[in-house]
Amino acid sequence: MAFRGRLADWPAFVGAFMERHAITAVLMHSEQRPYHHEAAAEARRRGIDVIVTELGYLRPDWMTIEKYGNSVDSLFPTDPDTIRALAAGVPDVDTAVRYPREAGLETVDDLKTNLANVFLWFTYPHYRQHGLYHPFVAYARFLWREGQLSRRNAAARAVRDRLAAPFFLFAMQTDTDFQIRTNSQYADTTEALTEVFASFAAHAPAGTRLVVKKHPGDLGPVHWAERVPQLAAAAGIAGRVAFVDGLPMSEWTHDAAGLVTINSSAGLDGLAAGIPTITLSPAIYDVPGLTAQQPLDAFWTAPQVPDPALFAAYRKALAASIQVRGTIYSRAGTRAAAEAMANRILTGTVNAPDPADRTPPRYARAGALGIRPR
Repeated sequence: MAFRGRLADWPAFVGAFMERHAITAVLMHSEQRPYHHEAAAEARRRGIDVIVTELGYLRPDWMTIEKYGNSVDSLFPTDPDTIRALAAGVPDVDTAVRYPREAGLETVDDLKTNLANVFLWFTYPHYRQHGLYHPFVAYARFLWREGQLSRRNAAARAVRDRLAAPFFLFAMQTDTDFQIRTNSQYADTTEALTEVFASFAAHAPAGTRLVVKKHPGDLGPVHWAERVPQLAAAAGIAGRVAFVDGLPMSEWTHDAAGLVTINSSAGLDGLAAGIPTITLSPAIYDVPGLTAQQPLDAFWTAPQVPDPALFAAYRKALAASIQVRGTIYSRAGTRAAAEAMANRILTGTVNAPDPADRTPPRYARAGALGIRPR
């Protein structure tokens, strides 16, 4: 049954659909998209299971499948002892890439969706996409960025080669990402950077540098190569901040004094490298003993180091409960992920063992930050 109404009418429509067809579970990709968010809320009100998929917390060729929600809404535990118990008897995580990214596949699939949305808009006249930018604008920015790849990497390499320890790393995210829009307390990345720069200026030891790394998928309109120096100058640390837009994350994490992020999966790269990592907002890996639990002001002078044994247990528990091998960036990977997810659903092993308490453990911190209701 097609829905061609307005978003305001969607909750009543989808709720009635669930009741009429006696739906027992709702499966969706990313529950924070507006239509998905409302459908999930209607399902939960009726006691219907919500099963959410996403890109993998483990990268690059993993996918996520969870009951209830992802990220802030995840039911995955934050208690270190519970995580260790989940990891007991579980084999080590295989980090070898099984499904290499197929060049052009993501672009082809994206074009199929967006061309239909743009040119056949009249078939669903009230539909609104979840992204912030018109797809054609995003495509133009993507092509420009790809054409600048060599130059961007060379500029980043020049910074990396002359960078002397100690330095901290800030991993940027994209303003269109729901990790910023609905899972953080910030209106945008500029607000987060302003807060980080003020803290760094007031509390980081003299001589310490801060490297701000742009997200490789950022297709927004902000010219960060200009904005970041402007914000740094306003905070009085222009000479201590370097902006980079290139090189893999591993080039920066292996010897950084610490990593700061809002809630990016880049935090897992920091933990894997064994460097102190702090999240400004709740993240799936925000676990005592892994991420620094101290205030940001204290992080610059005495950052808490992650426990490598706990991180190994965390990855094993994650892989055994809410991750499956596969990726949407490979046809073989997509088939593998779909089969593994179907198996988890049919065998009742999504989130296994499934916690009885449906209160996401990250809600306490999220409520204190105003991200979710207390």
